[in-house]
Amino acid sequence: MSLLTIGTSALMAAQSSLNTASNNISNVNTDGYSRQRTNQSTLGSQYSGNGYIGNGVTVTSVSRIYDNFIAEQVRNYTSQSTQEETFLKFSSQVDDLLSSSGLSINTSMEEFFNAVYEVSNDPTSVAARQVLLTQGELLASSFNTIDKQMSEYDSQIDDTITVTLLEINQLAEGVSALNQAILAAPGTGGTVPNDLLDQRDLLITQLSELVSVTTLVEDNGSINVFVGNGQALVVGASTIKLSAIADNSTVPPRVGIGYGPNAIDVTAQITGGSIGGALQVRTEVIDTTRADLDELASAFVTAFNTIQTAGVDLDGVAGTNFFDPTGTTAASINVILTDPNDIAASSTANAGDGNNVNALAMAELQTDDTMGAGTQTFSEHYSVTVAEVATRTHQAEVSQQTQEGLLAQLQASYASVSGVNLDEEAANLIKYQQAYQAASQIITASNTIFNALINAM
Repeated sequence: MSLLTIGTSALMAAQSSLNTASNNISNVNTDGYSRQRTNQSTLGSQYSGNGYIGNGVTVTSVSRIYDNFIAEQVRNYTSQSTQEETFLKFSSQVDDLLSSSGLSINTSMEEFFNAVYEVSNDPTSVAARQVLLTQGELLASSFNTIDKQMSEYDSQIDDTITVTLLEINQLAEGVSALNQAILAAPGTGGTVPNDLLDQRDLLITQLSELVSVTTLVEDNGSINVFVGNGQALVVGASTIKLSAIADNSTVPPRVGIGYGPNAIDVTAQITGGSIGGALQVRTEVIDTTRADLDELASAFVTAFNTIQTAGVDLDGVAGTNFFDPTGTTAASINVILTDPNDIAASSTANAGDGNNVNALAMAELQTDDTMGAGTQTFSEHYSVTVAEVATRTHQAEVSQQTQEGLLAQLQASYASVSGVNLDEEAANLIKYQQAYQAASQIITASNTIFNALINAM
């Protein structure tokens, strides 16, 4: 091995290191880029009689600095943070809706019972009776409006799930395509295309924003991606799609999540990311709140109708239902009484026009412990519902802030390993530039020696 060849190998190695450092600097703001490092090793020494003489240096590979464990942690916390963010978004909307003074069922119920008291004070007043009918309609409207808005939130969640499933499938296709490109990339001795690996990891991180994922790297370099309870989303070069299906367990049907060509329902297994947050807020806030409101509407209608039908109206006729009693829910509650004279303010025992016994019984419903197995008034039941949503929303806010803090710490740890440090790369440039200049001197010395030998001959 000649001095010229040794110098040339040093020059090439220094140039490769300069190129790598320059590439790092140029990609400092590239999303998903992992800094790279030129790996060198000495060439095999040559025996010269008195010992072994080195033969220079060679570049063995250009590797990316990447910590798979930290990357997995970043994905996990990204998934959790996005889930809490989505949950908080919808839960806050429900919280604002229920706490709105203009739509408060408690406010409407208080005004309704105020009207009941006015009838009890003057049971023959047609005007007072008309006000009671009107307040009954306004109370029913409050239930209807809140339930309609809750239904709208449910539809928004359906839309979120549907759109997210499309995004998940698109990202899965991207990971699959990169698996193919990585396997097809030319290389020897285990070399890998770092840029393709970065692109694939970036897609998987983006995927974790949508749903919780786990990964498994194959020996050939391809990566498999799983969701839910181990449902494969990407296997090498192939993908298994998630689809939006109708969940017929609810009326009307809502969007569920189907897996594979047979659209197997895996809704209950999917967690994490924006889709997990949407599913969670649906079951923990939307469904429970609507159920509470339906229970309140049904109990209120049953209790009020029971007293109304036990009395007699202004004409001394047995009272009929004030509210429609058929399958009462917050969405369906409505007043079916149309004539104010039909309000049964009097008791059957004494049906005179001055008898307010039945109206007083109606008024007592405001303070009776009718709900919660005889422990809550109507108002208290609604207040508990509002408080539960407010508490859950606050918990989600705290949890989301915590997750964001933990994620920021992990991202900082990841950046300290894989991120580009401009100060470090600037120092590397100086070091590799000096190495390059020194290698040039070896070549110059070799040329001087060679010329001296030629001239001596």
